[in-house]
Amino acid sequence: MRRSARWSQQQPWPDRTEIKMAKPLHLGFLYAPQSGYQTHDENFDPLNPVHLTTFARDLEGAGFAFLLIDDSVGRTEPARSEAFTTASFLATRTRHIGLIAAANTSYVEPYNVTRLAASLDHVTHGRAGWLVSTGVVDPAGANYGQTAVAPAVHYERASEILDIARRLWDSWEDGAFIRDKQSGVFVDGSKIHPIDHVGASFSVKGPLNVARPPQGQVIVAHRVADERSAEFAGRHADIAILAAETAGDIAALRDNVLAAARGARRDEQHVLLFAEIVSVIGPDHAAGAPKAPVAHYVSGTPTEIADQIEALANAVTLDGLVVAPRVVRSSPDAFSRDVIPELARRQRLRSGDRSGTLRERLGLARPGNIFEHKAPEPASTAA
Repeated sequence: MRRSARWSQQQPWPDRTEIKMAKPLHLGFLYAPQSGYQTHDENFDPLNPVHLTTFARDLEGAGFAFLLIDDSVGRTEPARSEAFTTASFLATRTRHIGLIAAANTSYVEPYNVTRLAASLDHVTHGRAGWLVSTGVVDPAGANYGQTAVAPAVHYERASEILDIARRLWDSWEDGAFIRDKQSGVFVDGSKIHPIDHVGASFSVKGPLNVARPPQGQVIVAHRVADERSAEFAGRHADIAILAAETAGDIAALRDNVLAAARGARRDEQHVLLFAEIVSVIGPDHAAGAPKAPVAHYVSGTPTEIADQIEALANAVTLDGLVVAPRVVRSSPDAFSRDVIPELARRQRLRSGDRSGTLRERLGLARPGNIFEHKAPEPASTAA
């Protein structure tokens, strides 16, 4: 449970923007070496499976909760590997780190992307996530026979796909597989459900042909840079990645996300707030590297960077950080080597058992299934 024991069920949970506690942080890592705003050193080849494996294991050993594998279907240079394929490859070569793969909702079919995400959750034993992007930030209509449309249209399509995905993930109840050799019954058909979705852009009967994910619902992340993306994250995301340059702008994005969550009748505690940061340690040894389009820069010595991170986390009441270096290193970089130990010394990093699902590591409860029917409560016998 994320709520403190001192708050009873009768007491309202306070607005999280008013909580100024020094809570420990989760760490994520943005991997986008072919994005145009992140590059890699000469000893690292993003298409070399040995390099990629070593890189992911280094992040896992450093204590990162998840690796965000970004992707683009719009940019033609340089060449890149598809995110879900990359995540599936790393699934068998890592043990604990979450693997969150990008897919652009403007250019996918909901059944296919939902099936990919559920399958990734199974092969990772519950470590999967989906970084939802749209054609607003990654336009690629010409590659898919689409004409240009307004940003609102991209997000309407994304919202419909997320609604479909959540119902498809629930289309198999947890107890659907019986596997009773004596009776010969393998599945309970009454626990498999069509979703019969008919919407503005899609008609999907269902059910999914993949069993319910180990996490119940695959973790959904979304990058927030404006009011439209904040509204989407508040309605749909488990992880909202706040991408802005100043603490004040990050706080404004936070407020927009939480307002949207309240409007969608979601518990604010179920939306994790991560700030995207770029760390520059000591002299700028990455001179000439691409600059992140929108991110919060921290710089100086490891101690100074830890101070800046603490100040930001306290000011915005963050749940975590997404570290977005400008250069991906072939060996553990200075942030992993010097800053993480300093944050750990200050007890500002989440610790403990690294086993279990990504949801469990992030402190999020496993969602109930929308198709499961609770047993009726017994009638009262009171006079």
